[in-house]
Amino acid sequence: MNSDLPLSEEELNELEQFLLTEGVPDECMDIAMLDGFLVGLIIGPETLLPSQWLPAIWGETDDQPMNWASLDQMQRIVSLVMRMYNDRVHDLQEDIDDFEPLLYVDNQDGQSRPILDDWCLGFILAIQLDPESWQPLIAAEPEAEGGGLLTPMLLYGTEEGWAQLKENPELKERHQDFADAISPCVIGIRDYWLPHRKAASTYRRESAKVGRNDLCPCGSGKKFKNCCGSAEKLH
Repeated sequence: MNSDLPLSEEELNELEQFLLTEGVPDECMDIAMLDGFLVGLIIGPETLLPSQWLPAIWGETDDQPMNWASLDQMQRIVSLVMRMYNDRVHDLQEDIDDFEPLLYVDNQDGQSRPILDDWCLGFILAIQLDPESWQPLIAAEPEAEGGGLLTPMLLYGTEEGWAQLKENPELKERHQDFADAISPCVIGIRDYWLPHRKAASTYRRESAKVGRNDLCPCGSGKKFKNCCGSAEKLH
């Protein structure tokens, strides 16, 4: 498998179905949340290693660890996630004007309504991995540089935002406006942080197969057998 290739529709569906299986922790991200999470990582102020963010995808807890069915399964899914990450890096660097969030859609009464909560929550989870670095943008006044760029994400991805939507019918009526605002907000956030990023690029390629003595694909710097491939991580 060529890790330089973007995910095919079949592979994206494969990853989506895995994230929804009963065997994963309850807090495991779905594909829309994963997309928001990866976009937040890519356009944020700092470059985070995969070892810092891969565990958040699975939603592991002490009561619900991520137990892989096999080494091959873990390699396959991690490879798909990394290729999706690389796809989004390319989109946000080379095809930024064509960027669109990957959203679920609610079809009722013949009308399609984009579901924003999952994607925005994923974006907020990316922020929460490094909240101190994000603080200047979070605290920016509406009239200041970057002010308001996080509005859709904060509104649909936080408990405070959900409370506002519940209490304010006018906000709920602007649902499509907020959906349409996500793409330009993402572009604005990327441009806001671009001068501040410590690394020129987060783009990296992962091999399809990882040997027991190779470095772990999560980026921890440990050998695979001593990290994600350790016995306690597998059935």
